[in-house]
Amino acid sequence: MVDTLNRLAATIAARKGADAGSSYTASLFAKGLPKIAQKLGEEATETVIAAMQRDPKAVTGEAADLLFHLLVLLEASDVPLADVLAELDRREGTSGLDEKASRTVTPVEAEEAPRPLSAPTAAPEPGPTPGIALGGPAPASRRRIRRG
Repeated sequence: MVDTLNRLAATIAARKGADAGSSYTASLFAKGLPKIAQKLGEEATETVIAAMQRDPKAVTGEAADLLFHLLVLLEASDVPLADVLAELDRREGTSGLDEKASRTVTPVEAEEAPRPLSAPTAAPEPGPTPGIALGGPAPASRRRIRRG
């Protein structure tokens, strides 16, 4: 399986600088990382749907699409497949719970962490938070008066 993934990763890398009209992979690279990430998310969702439908053939096809798009995303992010495989090797034999705990962000680290690209740069204005999502009071425009 690793040989197959390595061959596919090499083919994807070769398409990175190709003309967008020459291949689907080249067209993904031309559209940029946001489109590649979107496609990876779509393929992940389709894989989950196939699994929930308990359709092994569909899961196989969707998983292949998912792996392909993951390899495209890795190449677009300049992350070699070998680095991902080395990370898996490093984690082998470690409890999944222990490994996850080692990656838990402490409050201090969270404050120092860079903001996601989509995060607003300005601090939110002070005031009440909308009540539905956070369980606080509803805005005055949505409060109902009980009678009787």
